[in-house]
Formats: sequence, C-alpha cells, structure tokens
Amino acid sequence: LAIIEYMPLLAGQLGVEFFDDKLNSLCLTWLIDHVFAIREAATNNLKKLVEKFGTEWAQQKVIPKVVAMSHDQNYLHRMTCLFCINVLAEACGADITERLLLPTVLGMAGDSVANVRFNVAKTILSISRVLPAAAIQSQVRPCIEKLNTDSDFDVRYYASEAAMAY
Repeated sequence: LAIIEYMPLLAGQLGVEFFDDKLNSLCLTWLIDHVFAIREAATNNLKKLVEKFGTEWAQQKVIPKVVAMSHDQNYLHRMTCLFCINVLAEACGADITERLLLPTVLGMAGDSVANVRFNVAKTILSISRVLPAAAIQSQVRPCIEKLNTDSDFDVRYYASEAAMAY
C-alpha cells in the first residue's frame, strides 16, 4: 500500500512521459487487484495523478481504461469503475464528467448485480455536484426514477437517497 500511496509523488518527480512509459500500466493494474484495499488506494491515486498531469492526460490515458472496466465480467471491477468515476468527476470537472463519465454510469444502471446498481445510485449522487442542471434533469432524473422501481430493496433505498438530492 505504501508504494501505491507514493506513486503520485514519484510521478511528479519523474514526469508524465516517464510515468506513461513505465508506471501507468502498473497503476491501472492495481485497479483490478484481488484485494479491496489495493483497489481503493489505486482509485484514490487517480485523482492525485489527474491533478498532477491534467484533464487532457486523464482523457487520453485513464478514462478509457476506467470506462472499459464498466463492461468487465467481474462485478468487483465494475464497482471499482464506479468508485473511480466518483474521484475522477471532481478532478476532471463538469464537461468531461458529462461527456465521458455520466454515460458510463447511466449505462451501468441496468447491471445484473444489485450491488452495482445501488452503487450507480450512489455515484450519481456523488457526481451530481459537478454536473450541469440540464444534465441532471434530462439524463440523471430518469435513471434515478428507474432505479426507484428496482426489484432490490437496497437499490431502491440508494435511488431514493439520490432522488431527494434533486
């Protein structure tokens, strides 16, 4: 864990080119580790790396990998995708969140695993702070309404929590 936590500092010292060549793939591999604490630390690093290297870098090097995780067969990887989106939304801002991250979250609302669906509701609540009001009304609200009718109690609970925020 210590190595993971020092990665943003190391990245800043080595520069973006060296990081992309030698360390980026390692950091992204940590997102699919079997141990939750590793995945969590790697997720938290993403925000620091985006703050260090910028949103253009994130769009090219990180977001495509995170979005791809939304289609992974392992539901834990799909949930890590949502956790990454939570931290990336704040670091990347409204435009990138609306264009690249929100469609991924909304697409995951129909996931076969209830834990993923209720984390969709939690993620929507989290990222809504950076989304424009028009996107919330036209895209987010219909998704929350759909999740409010889910067959799973926990999904409905978190969807109702998200609905109360709008």
